[in-house]
Amino acid sequence: MPKVSKHKVKKKAARKRPRAARGLSKKKGVEALIKPMGFNEDDPIKMSLYGRSGTGKTTFWATFPGPILALICSGSKDPGELRSVDTPANRKRIETATIEDTDSLRQLVEHQKETEKYATIVLDHATALQDLVLFKDILEMDEIPEQKSWGTAGRTEWMECTLRMKTWLRFILDLSCNVVVVTQEKEFNTDTEEELLSPFVGSALQPATTGWLNSVSDYICQTHIRPKMMEKDVKIGTKTKNRKVKTGKVEYCLRTGPHEVYQTRFRTARRNNEVSVIVDPTFDKVQKLIMSD
Repeated sequence: MPKVSKHKVKKKAARKRPRAARGLSKKKGVEALIKPMGFNEDDPIKMSLYGRSGTGKTTFWATFPGPILALICSGSKDPGELRSVDTPANRKRIETATIEDTDSLRQLVEHQKETEKYATIVLDHATALQDLVLFKDILEMDEIPEQKSWGTAGRTEWMECTLRMKTWLRFILDLSCNVVVVTQEKEFNTDTEEELLSPFVGSALQPATTGWLNSVSDYICQTHIRPKMMEKDVKIGTKTKNRKVKTGKVEYCLRTGPHEVYQTRFRTARRNNEVSVIVDPTFDKVQKLIMSD
C-alpha cells in the first residue's frame, strides 16, 4: 500500500474588517459624532421674512448684528427701499451689493465663505432673484420684462426655475452667519373652492420653492401694519367703561406665532402663545424670544 503523505493546507488569511468595525478607534470615532444638544445666543439665525411693501422689512433686518451685507435684487440699480435705513450709524455697519446676474451672486457668497467678513447676509429680495433666474438664466432674455404675462414661460421652464432657486437659496443659507431671505407677500389657493386647499399667505415664490424655503428656515416671519390702540374710558349711556380705541397711529409688527392664514414659524424651546406678534421688531427682541424658557 503506497505511503500517503500529508500535505499542509494553507489557511486563507482572515479578511480584515474595516477599521471602525475592528474597534481600533470605534469609541473615539463614534463619540466624535455625538455632542450635547444645546443652542447659544451666538448661533446664527436662518430666517425667511416676507411682507407687503412698506411694512418694515428693511427696517427690521437692519437691526441684525453688523457688519451686514445686503444683496439687493430689486431690479433697480439704486434701490429706494434702503432710504428707510439711511442713517450715519447704519452707513458704518451696512454695505450693499446690487445683484444683476447670478454670477455676481456666486462671487459674493464665495467671498463671504472665504473671509467671513459679515455677521449677517441679507437677500433682498428672493422674489426678484426668481425673476432673474427665470428670465435671464433660463429664457436668456437681456432684460427682465416690466409686465410678466402668462405664457412667457412654460411648465418646463418653471420647474427648472424652482430647481435652480432651491440651489441658490441653499448656497446662501449654508453660510455660517445670520441669513435673512426677504420676499414679497403672496396669497395662495385663492382660486380654488376645495376644502383641503385653504387660502393662505406666504412668500411670493413658486409654491414648491416657498414650501422648500419654509422647511429649511428656522424662523418664518411676516411683517404687517396694524392700528395702534389705547385704553380709554368711554361713556356708554349712564355707565363708563374701559375700551380700546384707535389712536390714529399705526404699529409696525412682526408676526411670529402660528396663524391659520399667514405662514409663520418660530422655533423656541417652549411654545409661548402669549407672544405671537412683536411690535417695533428688532434683532434683540427676536433673540430674547428665541432664548426664553
